[in-house]
Amino acid sequence: MHWKPIIAGIALMFAAAPSLAMPPPYTAFYEAFAYGNTLKTRSSVNYEPGRVRMSLDARILGFLRLFGRFELSRETIIYNGPEGLRLLESHHSRTQPRRSREVHTRIDWETGMAEGTENGERFSVPVNDGTLDYLSVLLVIMQELRTGVAEPLQSVEIIERDRVREYGVVHEGTERLETELGRLDTVKVTRRDDDRGIGLSAWFARDLHYVPVRFDYEADGRVYVLNITGLDWH
Repeated sequence: MHWKPIIAGIALMFAAAPSLAMPPPYTAFYEAFAYGNTLKTRSSVNYEPGRVRMSLDARILGFLRLFGRFELSRETIIYNGPEGLRLLESHHSRTQPRRSREVHTRIDWETGMAEGTENGERFSVPVNDGTLDYLSVLLVIMQELRTGVAEPLQSVEIIERDRVREYGVVHEGTERLETELGRLDTVKVTRRDDDRGIGLSAWFARDLHYVPVRFDYEADGRVYVLNITGLDWH
């Protein structure tokens, strides 16, 4: 059972009131099915004065629960100001039988350093301007699609625990999808790391403020599909 790649990938390959370029606050629900198990995921975007708070929670239901808990959560805080979106802080925890991980990271843009802890062990890693994490890159893409920027992201650096990885970003065109929310016109965007053979594709729905409605995570020659099942506007 390869649930770890899809959870990590989803979480790959997201002011007091949002600006026009930002989606309204929302909570989206997703599901994936494989080998008699169900992965249920909830993803939210909320706004605070000068900040965006994104979160993701995922858990597995099915026979794997006989072996213990399989759960993941992420929370990201992003600065939202005249300079644009900037990653400030992220928290990541994963629980599975016999192994758990908790990572907390803060970005100091004045020094260009990310300081954090992984299971209590401190780390420090330099970051370049524009470095994002798994969730904030989704929000940046949504903002780009809403504003129609002339030169969208072509690559992105993403902090992953105590290291930074670079991914290529490809806008692959439009596609009409049949979803549980109805037929939707979407834009497909793929984030790839060709060296590791990893890809995360997301379909952003135009009529839903470009909220992603499907994710495909590719790793080890397999593709894992996560589809939207519900959407609540706050």
